[in-house]
Amino acid sequence: MQTSDSSNQPKTALIVEGGGMRGVFAAGVLDAFLDKRHKPFAGYYGVSAGALNLLSFLSGQRGRNLDIYTGTCLEPNFISLARHIRGGNLFDLDWFFERISKQFTIDSRRFYQTLEKSRMTVVTTCTRTGYPVYHDITPDTENDELFQVLKASSALPMIYRSPIHIGERILMDGSLSDPLPVIKAIEDGFKELVIIRTRESNYRKTASSSNRLLAWQFRKQPALSSLIRQQYTLYNETLDQLDDFREKGISITEICPDTPLNSTRSTRNRNRLVADYHRGYAIGYNLFGQDKPATE
Repeated sequence: MQTSDSSNQPKTALIVEGGGMRGVFAAGVLDAFLDKRHKPFAGYYGVSAGALNLLSFLSGQRGRNLDIYTGTCLEPNFISLARHIRGGNLFDLDWFFERISKQFTIDSRRFYQTLEKSRMTVVTTCTRTGYPVYHDITPDTENDELFQVLKASSALPMIYRSPIHIGERILMDGSLSDPLPVIKAIEDGFKELVIIRTRESNYRKTASSSNRLLAWQFRKQPALSSLIRQQYTLYNETLDQLDDFREKGISITEICPDTPLNSTRSTRNRNRLVADYHRGYAIGYNLFGQDKPATE
């Protein structure tokens, strides 16, 4: 992977998948990259928890993500099934972002310095159209705007019920409309892609009763309802296209676990989270020089 700005040198984009607490695997990969001083990327694309992981990576704050996953995320205020049953949010994102902004302050100077030589894109979903919205984070982006975009990108409707307004749009989790923004990165001119996934390489989603129920709950918003109902096909189609892109000359490296992670979307077991972090770290540390999907 090259870092040269020469026009005849391919530039590399890093795409980081979400997945709730499974994102701790990606946190391990990114910390390994920091330890190896491996940052050859000109573009960064984050979805949901993946965007949050990128924040710490771009600011060079090794260990920050792990501290958040095994600290803030395990506090009783964050995930509450009882609150959800009473009609509230399963994940209290308002409390979460306020908490980490004080407990794990981002190194804003270093973060925005990194963006002077690269680009960061965060994916959200417009609830009215069902289409993805791509937010370019630049050195001119204010911290308040940045965290509002990150919150919207993480706001799956099954875990967070409060509407998030940015401009004239109401936005939700980016994984609904573009869980792996491969096409966006290619359209932006990148010929080399590194994708950190939180599922094993051969994983494919299936239709679920919970998504059908959620789609019914949003029946008065037809575009969003249809998107939720068909989200599994969108995810699978994106993965199925990877080989097509490779045949067209796009270099794609997938970094993923070879077996399902110990962590689920809402895991609250610290030992499982730490184990998955170390799985990601080991893969990321030993990755260099591989041209095929990287697994354990």
